[in-house]
Amino acid sequence: MISSDEFALTSYIPSEPYGKSVGAIHRGLEILELFSVEQCPLTVNEVSAKLGYPQSSTSVLLHGLHNLGYLIHDRHARTFYPSVRVTFLGMWMHHRLFNEGSLLQLMESLANSTGHVVLLAIRNGLYAQYMHIVSARTSRVGVKPGLMRPICRAAVGKVLLSVLDDGEVRRIARNANAMDSSLAPPVDIDALVGDAQQCRRTGFAYSREDVTPGSSVIAMRIPVDVAGVPLAIGIGVNAHEFDDMKDRVESILQTTLRDHFSPEHVSRDISRSWMPAQPAYGVGRP
Repeated sequence: MISSDEFALTSYIPSEPYGKSVGAIHRGLEILELFSVEQCPLTVNEVSAKLGYPQSSTSVLLHGLHNLGYLIHDRHARTFYPSVRVTFLGMWMHHRLFNEGSLLQLMESLANSTGHVVLLAIRNGLYAQYMHIVSARTSRVGVKPGLMRPICRAAVGKVLLSVLDDGEVRRIARNANAMDSSLAPPVDIDALVGDAQQCRRTGFAYSREDVTPGSSVIAMRIPVDVAGVPLAIGIGVNAHEFDDMKDRVESILQTTLRDHFSPEHVSRDISRSWMPAQPAYGVGRP
């Protein structure tokens, strides 16, 4: 049985495991994502082994990121760790969008309360893509940010579909079935529309081994949109625990989201709140 923090890659999802990206840009970003997963200093050998990169090119990438100020290099321990420069890359955006509280703290609170993995997702075409993952237990490299799940099968995907009308849900399902026809059984379109309607009524969507054998997810919508793009958050549980955990996880999700976001945030589209009123700096100015 697959544990809730060991979501395996499915064979029909176009999402490559670590170490399969090509090009220095992709690999540099994967290194930064690896630190987000591991949350500890890492040596060249450890990064090389975890990502499947050649040791020589891994060393070049790590030292290059260090020279640019994105990594701290401890010469005595021979380890690397993200610098504060990495912290500030997205801090401006997070502050403008979630200035009443940290989204990361929200996810960590949910992980601690449920004892399971927490998944934050957005829509990416016919897929739901994980933006961030927090586990109550030690993370696994196979569970990486950027992982794709089929939007018509994943619980977070059904949440994201629920913001659309039924006609659009049917259109997306038909396209997904055409794309996956040789790789997976077709989605039951009427059942999917019913799931979207149920999500609009109750706020919840579910997947029970629909994506990964042995794993189920209970999901809700985050009550704010980012640039008009909805966010979904899900709690992954073992499939055999679903019936016992469902009510408890739903209660924790409802309570935590209600406490984290003030009433004026609910259903608020903050599509323009991240745009500065004036340029932060200009060419030729000190």
